[in-house]
Amino acid sequence: MVSLDCLAALDCLQWLRTGLRAAESLERHQSSIAHDARKCQQIFRIRLTKQAEEWRVIGDDQLLAAERHLHQKYRWDRDLSLRLDAQHWLRDSYSPLQLAGWTKGNMNYLEYSQPLYLIQNRIIDDWLCSAPDQPKHPELTARQLCSMPSYLVVKKEHPLVALGSSASLADVRRYPLLPLPSQSFPVFEAMIASLGLNNSVQPPGDCSLPIEDLLIGIASPLTISLYGPDYVALPVEIPVSVVDVLVVRTEYADHPRTTRLLEDLLSHLHSIGAGNTNIRVLDKAPSADTSSASASIQAVLTEEIRRS
Repeated sequence: MVSLDCLAALDCLQWLRTGLRAAESLERHQSSIAHDARKCQQIFRIRLTKQAEEWRVIGDDQLLAAERHLHQKYRWDRDLSLRLDAQHWLRDSYSPLQLAGWTKGNMNYLEYSQPLYLIQNRIIDDWLCSAPDQPKHPELTARQLCSMPSYLVVKKEHPLVALGSSASLADVRRYPLLPLPSQSFPVFEAMIASLGLNNSVQPPGDCSLPIEDLLIGIASPLTISLYGPDYVALPVEIPVSVVDVLVVRTEYADHPRTTRLLEDLLSHLHSIGAGNTNIRVLDKAPSADTSSASASIQAVLTEEIRRS
């Protein structure tokens, strides 16, 4: 058994990626973080190694997992600071929100495997991500926060913009899609592919713009600003919804601290979504079991493809 501070050094180093970020988060000296992280590795007979910019545990981590289980329960029940992280595209929406009792992470994940590892191993306590690719696991509960349509976005000088309201999905298919990280969002990618959109298509030969200016991106009402002022949404609707989701371990899904966090997140969404009818805040925060919803979306996709 190790102290809270000792294990927190190892956890925050693995979570936040650098000793500097861990030290800032824990308000300690960087040398102290390094000392305690080494101590934990010796006690639990494991070692940390960097792989693809993330710290991985090498060795038998059963004892470490048991200790993390105990420390997480202590954090939740003794009202100590909990750890929250999020995907990159959600950072601008949620990072400004001040949450008492919560420490935010880097909020810059472009895929789901690392934050999923962190929450499954009790290194972080809650995770903001997006459906339809939110994890489906009996040890995790996903609560829906808001639902939004998907936009197709392009640079203002893109040939599709000149078509105005006459632009159609058939027109969009002539241009390549901005590539997504491979296999990071398989459900979402399958829905987009069902519409005949992909990144392998060659743009029309009569277009003089470079390929990077012809790529079509995908955004939501809350993420379109990430593309910058040179991009606009096309007037072409696609039947693919995006849902912001809070993931928490099932054992803490009904904890009073989860309830308070949900209330704060939903209130924040009402504030930033005010006046935008395309953002539907889900105040009852239902569990994000989207299996039936996915089936309905797929039926719509099939009909859309048939008509186009």
